Amino acid sequence: MIIFFISVAVYVGLLIIIKPAPISLKSIPITYRENIKSVWASMFSGFFVLLVFLLTTNLGFIAIDENLYNAFALSDGDQFSKWLLQSTTHLFIHGNLVHLAANVVGLGLASAYERRVGAKRYFAVLLVGGLASIPSIFFYSENIAVCGISGGVFGLAAAYFTDEEELTTKEWLTAILLFLFLVLMLALETEFKDRSNEALDIKIDHIGHFLGALGAILYCRLKRQCLTRASAGKIKAPASPPL
Repeated sequence: MIIFFISVAVYVGLLIIIKPAPISLKSIPITYRENIKSVWASMFSGFFVLLVFLLTTNLGFIAIDENLYNAFALSDGDQFSKWLLQSTTHLFIHGNLVHLAANVVGLGLASAYERRVGAKRYFAVLLVGGLASIPSIFFYSENIAVCGISGGVFGLAAAYFTDEEELTTKEWLTAILLFLFLVLMLALETEFKDRSNEALDIKIDHIGHFLGALGAILYCRLKRQCLTRASAGKIKAPASPPL
């Protein structure tokens, strides 16, 4: 329990303290209250993931309960009726502390993306990336169970670089290839070290990471920011001058 409170305090505290620098020396730095408003989705998502890990470890915050893991992780051996529940619950549970820490740090870094596009789009990309990573389970021959929000984290990372209105088709395709190359390099590194990461008792789902990034890139391409802003903010066209 103590580790949980320390983790929450460090995570939330850093997001509050670290503020973007003013554009110029004449600009007034944003207040801490304004800073919280600009990253509250990142705060909430990180806190929620930490809280879920606390609950699934029976308040120990060390090792996840095996029965809870089997119930909420997405397994290719379960019935379709369980998939409907597990397709969502598997995003918020984590196999161990290292897995949890990696994704929480990723959510914190993604606060830079939230500052630019807002909480609504941040949550949308996080969900799209997480759900887009689900088909990775079909790429493995053995029976496995996947968990974690890393697909959504990779989706946020991909959106940070590709969620731009001026992005050309060539740049968009280049981003996909770069993320594919990154995932391949990470996968090869894992294979050279060991075929299964026994130290962490978990196998890294590199395919899911790429699918999460790909899903986010496609989402940002199909649902442009300009449409989101036009619908969220009441933009009025200037009145035409009298003839």
